[in-house]
Amino acid sequence: MNGQTYYIDPAAGDDTNDGLTPACAFKTDAAREFTGGDMVLFKRGSIIRAVLHTRNGSEQAPITYGAHGEGDKPAFLGSVSASDPSRWIEERPSLWRYDGTFSSEVCNLIFNGGECCGNLRWHIEDLRQPGEWHYTGIGRSSAGESGGDLDVCEGVLYLYSPGNPGEVYADIECALWGERRLVGGQHHVVLENLSFRNAGVHGYHGFNARQIVIRNCDFNFIGGAVWHRERRIRFGNAVEFWDGANDITVEHCRFDNIYDSGVTHQGGETRNIPARLYFRHNLFANCGMSAYECREPSQDVYFEHNTCVNAGGGFSMQGEVTPRQSEIHPQPMGHHVFIWKIDPNTQPGHVYIRHNVFCEAPYGVAIYSIIDSADECKLVLDNNTYWQTTGVLLNHWGGRSYRPAEFSLYQAESGQDGNSQVAEPTQVECACLVNLTENQLKIN
Repeated sequence: MNGQTYYIDPAAGDDTNDGLTPACAFKTDAAREFTGGDMVLFKRGSIIRAVLHTRNGSEQAPITYGAHGEGDKPAFLGSVSASDPSRWIEERPSLWRYDGTFSSEVCNLIFNGGECCGNLRWHIEDLRQPGEWHYTGIGRSSAGESGGDLDVCEGVLYLYSPGNPGEVYADIECALWGERRLVGGQHHVVLENLSFRNAGVHGYHGFNARQIVIRNCDFNFIGGAVWHRERRIRFGNAVEFWDGANDITVEHCRFDNIYDSGVTHQGGETRNIPARLYFRHNLFANCGMSAYECREPSQDVYFEHNTCVNAGGGFSMQGEVTPRQSEIHPQPMGHHVFIWKIDPNTQPGHVYIRHNVFCEAPYGVAIYSIIDSADECKLVLDNNTYWQTTGVLLNHWGGRSYRPAEFSLYQAESGQDGNSQVAEPTQVECACLVNLTENQLKIN
């Protein structure tokens, strides 16, 4: 595999450099057209408030986007800072207006480096508690599929706070609709050792993707954009493969505070069937809909050796009541694996869900399937560990729900999980859960 290594330093680089050494690094990745076999390495510790626009590689010669140096992973942020106290104006006691405009629709507020998020309120009159916010442009981007509409840009952000928000909070990040994703890549792309944070809609989004590897990357505070204002539905996935995907690997990644799903394939119905997808050795926490959303027909998909904790937790439930608003309300949200939108007798091949740890789903269940039994037979569940103390149910399969005490009945009636168990995670597994992210991991 031939190729060149290029270095990116957003702080000290210069796009007139050749980019061939850290000392002569480019300032941005837009400096040249990279080709198959190239490695594009961002300096560790960098904060990049922009989308990573990847180029496509070629067979046996992908383009790799990664990191160099020491320190934290290079972070791509889909947010802008609203921390300046001088920009906040008190309209009436505890109601503050941000004096400024945004380049696109505000989708979420993240406070104090991820300690907590704000609670979206649909009307200004509903702002009554600290942290509650309203943006007068909410829902307009989804209607036009664009975050740059003039009326959206001229929206006004309001926040309820006992004092000036710029002084009450150490920092305030406004996640924006932006370009609808923080990173893409259609074919022969490797993303590794990178961080994607504060995206208003999606983290990675790939259309009919193939030969994509996402390895050792972090996805934090993804989603929250308004999908349907009248129905009060929001959305956003960390890694979404749309309208087909082939030969995909997502491994050793960390997902925390995702509005909808950590990883998902959807949008193709029966046109482009996803095949040979590998989701393995990942850590999922606080995914509002699910860690893995198995949506629409697929084959040869492997969801294995993952640790999933606190399904339905995080900012997606802040200020909400169960069940959370969704496309299929009033069915519950907050599962580790959610299987749906597979029409009867359309599932062409197997999906393997094995060797995973499913720990706590306070609002839902570990495995939630609402597809026909003939298609459920194409799914293979085994060697999983389940642990549920905060919710009532364990699994929903074959049209019925099972409690943890009914696990043997579930095994017998479903024919699934023959070598699985309901057991408290081991000390090693618990250590993984405790150290899942640098943000607080709260099990409700």
